[in-house]
Order: sequence, then C-alpha cells, then structure tokens
Amino acid sequence: MPFRRFALITLLLVFVFLIGCNRVGAAHGQAIPDLPSATALPTETETQTPLPTLTSTPTRTPTVTLTLTPTPKPTPTWVLQGPGKVVCPILLYHHIGLPSSPAASTYYVAREDFEMQMKALSDWGYTSISITQLTEAITRGAPLPNRPVIITFDDGDLDVFTNAYPIMQKYGFSGVVYIVVNFLYADGYMGIDQIKEMVAAGWEVGSHSMTHADLRYAHDSLDVEIAQSRIDLQEALGVPVMSFAYPFGEMDTVVSQKVQDYGYTSAVGLGSPWNQGMYNLYYLNRRPVIGGVDLGTFASYLPWSGPVELVPTFTPTP
Repeated sequence: MPFRRFALITLLLVFVFLIGCNRVGAAHGQAIPDLPSATALPTETETQTPLPTLTSTPTRTPTVTLTLTPTPKPTPTWVLQGPGKVVCPILLYHHIGLPSSPAASTYYVAREDFEMQMKALSDWGYTSISITQLTEAITRGAPLPNRPVIITFDDGDLDVFTNAYPIMQKYGFSGVVYIVVNFLYADGYMGIDQIKEMVAAGWEVGSHSMTHADLRYAHDSLDVEIAQSRIDLQEALGVPVMSFAYPFGEMDTVVSQKVQDYGYTSAVGLGSPWNQGMYNLYYLNRRPVIGGVDLGTFASYLPWSGPVELVPTFTPTP
C-alpha cells in the first residue's frame, strides 16, 4: 500500500512537470511582432532652403524731382522773308532768378518759369534768330524759319549767364544780350569772359549805352553813351556790335538819329506788336515778359502756339 501511494504520487508529479514544460515552451514559441520603424530624421549634411534675411533698415522711396525734357521737334523750314514787313516776336527779359526773387515783377522771372517758357517755345516749333538776321530780312530779304523768335536780355545781369544761358542751351536757343558797358564786372553783372563764352555759343551782343542814362536828357553825352559804348564792346569782345537798346525803352528823334549816325543797323525799344519793318527798324517792338505769368498769358505774347504743324500759311496780324 505504501508503495502504491508513492508510485501514484510520483506519476502525478511527472504529469504536472510535463504540463508545465509544455506551457513554457508554447509561451517561448510565440512570435513577437516587429515594432514600426522610426521616421528618418534629416542629417546634418542635408541642404535646407534658407529663410529670407530681414533687414532692420526700411526701403526709402526716392525723392521725385521734376525735370523738363526737350520734346523732339521737326527741323524748321527756312523760307525767304522780306524785304519789308516780317512777323517776328521779340521777348525782353532782365533777371532770371530763384523762386525767392520778387514775384510779379517786370524785371524778375523765376528760373522754373523761364524753363517752362523755353520748353513751350520749343514745343510750339519756335527757332531763335539774331537781331542781325531779322535786320537783314527787313532791309534786303533773308531766309528765316517758319516760327522765328528773338530772346533778348537787357543790362548784362550775372543770372543771365548762370540761369538763362544753360536753360536756353538745353532747348537749342541762343539770345541777344544788351550790355551796359560801365556795369561790366560790377557786382551781380557779367564780365568779358562770360560774355565771350555766350558769343562762342551763338549769342549776339548789342549796346545798352555806357551808363544806362535816360538819353532824352543826356544829349550832350550821346557820343559816349552811344558811340563809345559800341567801340568799347567791339574792342573787348572782338565781334561787331550792330544793335542798340534804348535805356528804359525811351528815346526821341535826336537819340534815334545819333544811333543811326554812329553805325548801328537797328535799335530795339518796347512794344507788343509782332510786325517788324523798315518803319520801326530803329525801334523794333519788344514784349517784356513779366514775372509770375502762366503759360496761357505767355502764349498771348506770341503770334503762334500749339504744334508746329498748325503754322498758318498767311501772315498773322496782331
């Protein structure tokens, strides 16, 4: 009996041992699922698009400056005019100054206004000529452009050289300067070297007397005011001086006759008509350009305005 109990217990223990081994083996035989692979991270050698660099200084908008540019114009047609009446406006200026110059003055035109006027003349097809060319057309007949204009300056102020001269060069114009001989090299006035430069650029020089006296009350000194002033200018500049401008636009028959006697071929005064001829050869009409006028008023000083194609085929009458 004891033996049988021992054998039974032994068999039970063996059975239990075998069952435990089976469970352990089964447990160890199960497959372990693979873990998902991690997402690849960029390495240090990979190139990445750089972000835009921000600057601390804001972009500044440049200052806009108004610049007038000459408008290309057709080549003017030159035709024979005269002898006799010729339609030719003559403009009269004195100072071409800064915007701070006295406004609405006969003698001061702002530099900006002067440039607008020169551009308008260019756009309207005007061609500058000299007093000598006009005189030749009146007395003998000569070819002139279809829209001639003469641009004159009295006294010889320095700002004619510093302001008017370069603007007129920009638009292809030349002018006529009437010089008071005693004003040469005076403070605020041109000297010989400056006038010579303008002459080399096509400008003409006339006399505006020796001292700028009212010649109606200086008959006893007309030889100096009219004759000697011409001699001095010709010797200093080396060019002929053939035209005279009456100081203040004033003269009488004695003064006018002396201008002719002393060898001048023309003289200029004041007046708004555009017609010039033998009847006023020694008092050609000049229209003073007053400071502060707009382009509409400026156009009224002229016989033609608008595109050059609109040149009339007849002679306009003021």
